[in-house]
Amino acid sequence: MRVLGVDGGQSGIRLAHSHHAQIVEVAGVSRLEGDVVLAVADAVIQGWQRAGFDAVDRVVLGLTTAPSERGEADRLSALVAEATGATEVWVADDAITTHAGALSGGHGVSLIAGTGVACLAVPESGAPRVIDGHGFLLGDAGGAFWMGSRGLAAVLKAADGRGSATGLTTVAAEQFGDVATLHVRVHGAARPVNAIAQFARAVQDAAAAGDDVAGGILDEAASELLCTIRAGATWTGPSPTPLALGGGLLDLRSPLRQRLDALLTTENVLPRNVDESALDGALRLGLTGATDRYPDLIHFWKVGTSK
Repeated sequence: MRVLGVDGGQSGIRLAHSHHAQIVEVAGVSRLEGDVVLAVADAVIQGWQRAGFDAVDRVVLGLTTAPSERGEADRLSALVAEATGATEVWVADDAITTHAGALSGGHGVSLIAGTGVACLAVPESGAPRVIDGHGFLLGDAGGAFWMGSRGLAAVLKAADGRGSATGLTTVAAEQFGDVATLHVRVHGAARPVNAIAQFARAVQDAAAAGDDVAGGILDEAASELLCTIRAGATWTGPSPTPLALGGGLLDLRSPLRQRLDALLTTENVLPRNVDESALDGALRLGLTGATDRYPDLIHFWKVGTSK
């Protein structure tokens, strides 16, 4: 079985082949980018061609922008299959591939904080549950877009005299130019979700340097992530819940991770770093075919049929 695994986020889309050591990354796709199915397919095909991978039997797509409609999932699958030679394409929310890698297919809660937030709670028996992951407009609380947007909003409030002075103002001017017209350039950016999410790094750095405004944003982000974790732990049951934490925002040394770890000391969870990445999780699912923990959360497509 030759498998192509895809971890598709809003900032980047990564591809790995089960029979190659290379990992290739291309620009991510958000739901603001017109025909999202076509944009994701084009990005995957671009990465495929850049890597020069051999044809595969199965593609597993873990996507922040996974289509919710069967017809759209079929269309995406057909486009990817045509380019890669695959006879099967599996499409899932990235929370599923993330969990498969983070907990090596076992039960528990996985929480990945990147541009957005991917959380899946899987009990020892019973149905799994995706928590948050509602996108930058309505959810992904505590993720990089969430943090970056609040950081930039704080800069604009300070400039207006509506908020406290913050060291984030200097960084925002360096990254985006004149603060007086920052909002115009951000709204007009080709990939505004990614641009705003990237500012989360500045928020973390400023918080580490003692900036009160940035520190307040991180405190709130940690509280939001804790709320998500609690919902997941409640779903999995009363026993101490295995909890896998990962993503760019939750590196062990990050100020956000330190705040979250402090909050978790009184929770009924067993936190650890993820076992493997979401990309590894996509490959694991494709190679083992072990999808029993994720009933009804994966769209299976085959040449000539789908379900």
